Amino acid sequence: MVETDYLEAIKKAEEGIFQPVYIFLGGSLYLKDRLIKSLCDNFLSSEGDLEIREAGEGNLEELLENQESACLFSTRRVLYLKNVQELKAQERKSLFQRINTLGNQILILEFEGNPEELPLIELSGLALVKDPVLGEKQLRNWIIGSFSKKGKRISPEALEFLLTHTDRSLDTLSLEIEKVSLYEEGSLVSLETVQKLITPSLEGTGFDLVDAVFSGKRGKALNLLNQILFMGKEAPGRLIFLLFRNFKLLWQLSGMGQVKKPDFFKLAQKLGDHPIAVKKAFECLNNYSREKAQGALEALAEIDRKIKQGGEDPHLLLEKFILEFSP
Repeated sequence: MVETDYLEAIKKAEEGIFQPVYIFLGGSLYLKDRLIKSLCDNFLSSEGDLEIREAGEGNLEELLENQESACLFSTRRVLYLKNVQELKAQERKSLFQRINTLGNQILILEFEGNPEELPLIELSGLALVKDPVLGEKQLRNWIIGSFSKKGKRISPEALEFLLTHTDRSLDTLSLEIEKVSLYEEGSLVSLETVQKLITPSLEGTGFDLVDAVFSGKRGKALNLLNQILFMGKEAPGRLIFLLFRNFKLLWQLSGMGQVKKPDFFKLAQKLGDHPIAVKKAFECLNNYSREKAQGALEALAEIDRKIKQGGEDPHLLLEKFILEFSP
């Protein structure tokens, strides 16, 4: 049994290597689809050799027997059983006992639950597949590579905007990359195209608000505040978190003394934040003393307390904060 992630499993499949049994432990829909497509493209002779079924749909024993029979007429088949967690414990046990007898096929089991509930067996061809944990550099390379596969290059400015203004899940990013690639007629994806097409996340709009506050653009910050507060009841809390995180960066950087020619990637690693956020905070250091940054952190903690206690308008509290702490 091996543990791997979707990207590594896709890479292996494209190299002609597969496991007889994959267990999908939750994860990205985009990456699941990519891995299934890669397995089918590389190891099946026709699309008809892929069978997708809900694990709780119909008689499981009969389904497995039918699959074994079908293997007599195909070079290889893929059986994808979704929502295995819906099976009763005894049914799961029976399924895993049958794994060794399934013949010349690839079995994919989707399990949305606690892996400890799986009756795992000692099988050399069993792969537990999880979402990859991508660092900053890996995520950038993945985005660049995804555009490259579509015959596109993304400009550095467009890449930065995409990273800071949309949700960072691979599901969301893959949709945004697809949308931008279809729209952009040339080979270079520009900042203007990305700004025009992507759906900004709350965090992305919040990043623009923080930038406006730091830069003293109060009118823009107040307009963005209105947009964010329309994004749901959780919006005030998430915005407070973003503001607190960025004012904390200001406070941390102001205590480090003068830094000449800073390496923002190294600073980000040291401070535990995003290089772009560190760069923005660094550029605004002259607008804030360490004491003012400390005051902003205390004010945000008080706003958070008042909102959680109820009775005060989050819009009014955050509006006052912007007017007080925007230079």
